[in-house]
Amino acid sequence: MKIYCLCAVAIGALFAAAVPASAAGADAAASPYTPTGKKASCINTRQIQSTDVLDNQSVLFKMSGGTYYINHLPNRCSGLKMQDGFSYDLRGNNELCNVDVIKPVRSGGASYGPCPLGEFEEVTKASK
Repeated sequence: MKIYCLCAVAIGALFAAAVPASAAGADAAASPYTPTGKKASCINTRQIQSTDVLDNQSVLFKMSGGTYYINHLPNRCSGLKMQDGFSYDLRGNNELCNVDVIKPVRSGGASYGPCPLGEFEEVTKASK
């Protein structure tokens, strides 16, 4: 089953600082998200409420129940930030895992080449 995630690029821009310093060299103190130290190989796709593309190497997943995960792709994914979201294929289960790939989707439904996912890092909203 092919799933399309039409992520709002403008909203993703608001979270561009959310990538921890270890992943993007950004100042972690300025990030609206704080790593919890918990990592997961897979997340349940039925619990994904929304996604935001932070940059060409990071995607924020908001889960039901208020949990957030950032997936730091091991490599840059050309066009991810500039396109109309991404798609992924499920292989018989409802989990998106670090062995899966996403494909940036262009207007009209055409997609770019596959981009491997990394681990899912649980984060919380930092206090103001």
